[in-house]
Amino acid sequence: MTFMQKPWLSALIISMGLVLAFALLGNSIIEFRNFNRYVEVKGLDEKIVKADKAVWNIDFSASDKDLKQAYNQIDASQKKIVEFLKIQGFPAEGLQVQSISIQEDLYNKTDNQPTYRAQTGIIVSSNDVDKVAAALQKTSDLVEAGVIVGNSRARYFYTQLNSIKPEMLTQATSSAKEAANTFATNTQSKLGKIRHASQGIFSITSAEGGNEYENETSVMKKVRVVTSVEFFIED
Repeated sequence: MTFMQKPWLSALIISMGLVLAFALLGNSIIEFRNFNRYVEVKGLDEKIVKADKAVWNIDFSASDKDLKQAYNQIDASQKKIVEFLKIQGFPAEGLQVQSISIQEDLYNKTDNQPTYRAQTGIIVSSNDVDKVAAALQKTSDLVEAGVIVGNSRARYFYTQLNSIKPEMLTQATSSAKEAANTFATNTQSKLGKIRHASQGIFSITSAEGGNEYENETSVMKKVRVVTSVEFFIED
């Protein structure tokens, strides 16, 4: 009787082959999963820095029933502010004088005579944030000089982020590795190589915390970065 004439033997061999194949496949899945065991951790680094650029907006206005007088008043106020800023040590090239806008004030008429309201502003740009902060406290001097100041606000910015990025990313990655090492120790495992890492987003806020307004008006800033790192875990 030939091999083909023994169907029970053929079936037995096929069954044994399937069992062996599933056994090998099962081992492959387990090894694959073990190879792909990893933990994802977050790394954080924060640094307090001082702003290195200031933009100071001074808005002011003048009103009069006579159009020409309204213009003369706003022009005089503009000259007073420029002189004030020169005394505070700001060079002319750092001042940006806005154009004058004059409109009829429809809500303040007397004897059917219109009132004209003139508005303009001056923008001070400086890298000396301490000088801007000090001069900002003297805005009342302009009011005493007869200038109608509508808004006087300085915003402070940190522009040297690229110079501290490498160091902060290194520190954040070290922080992530420390957390991963703790996890590996607690699970009686070993920490392997980095599987994947994402830089995260840098944020710059007020060092004291607060809302968006406080973030802009604070001289001291907090730079923060959070990285996400995946480490392989080995037995």
